[in-house]
Amino acid sequence: MPAGHVDCGQVREAHIVLCGGRELAYADLGRPGGPCVFFFHGAPMSRLHLVPLEEQFAARGLRVISPDRPGYGRSSPQPGRSLSDWPADVTGLADALGLDRFLVAGHSSGGAYALACAALLAARVRAGIVLGGVTDMAWPASWSGYLEGRVEIGAMRAPDEDAAQAICAAHFGEDGSGFFDDSFEWPEPDLALLSDESVGKALTSAVVEAFRQGIGAYAQDVYLEGQGWPFDAQGIEVPVEVVHGELDTLVPVAHSHHTAALIPGATLRLPPGHGHLTTLSMLPEIAAGLARID
Repeated sequence: MPAGHVDCGQVREAHIVLCGGRELAYADLGRPGGPCVFFFHGAPMSRLHLVPLEEQFAARGLRVISPDRPGYGRSSPQPGRSLSDWPADVTGLADALGLDRFLVAGHSSGGAYALACAALLAARVRAGIVLGGVTDMAWPASWSGYLEGRVEIGAMRAPDEDAAQAICAAHFGEDGSGFFDDSFEWPEPDLALLSDESVGKALTSAVVEAFRQGIGAYAQDVYLEGQGWPFDAQGIEVPVEVVHGELDTLVPVAHSHHTAALIPGATLRLPPGHGHLTTLSMLPEIAAGLARID
């Protein structure tokens, strides 16, 4: 059973202990007992990423489980992990919560983790959603226009995880605090979203929580993001919605075109007027629609 259960308003937080002793922390949002969506945050982010959408999930009768990946927030690190290790953690969490089948969704760097679950947990995943996701970086064209001049490029192309951590620590500091001094070329819709005091504060808190244990989880995530996917996206058989804001300046729209082309029957949405962050507002509606399929 989940341990350490805490209520933060309507957002419930808890953790489980996985086989092997690692802890996996998560937030539990929306309506208990409703169709469940496992949401995988971007990098650097944490289980708190979706707190501003709590009421929207509840209004649509959805339950959303948002775990910290290893080393983020309150989840134990997992040195040397792979993208394909994540579905086992999700299985452990689903089993602990008594959830048989569920949807998976991921934003930005988290998109690949959602697809890994769709590919490797076919009997349990009902559908998948990728929002502004990074595609399989083994695709040669994936590097075109992607984060040009940013430190992440070096970490993604590092020879190993330790080298990636050294690159990120040198630029952002061991505690990750330098990340807030970095500049991002946010598109106008995202700037407008971040200017909302309550949303901006919530997202800042989610990023601060991501660095609770230092720079390690972010460096590991970025390094893994630069590798080819260790699962077969072409073998995914469940419905998948790929969503990418037309104005996104952080991840090229070409990434979602490629991802949607890889997955048989995937639906590609390119909502006008959306950037990188704002597409998250579409998640409650899309998830509610997919939850009705079966």
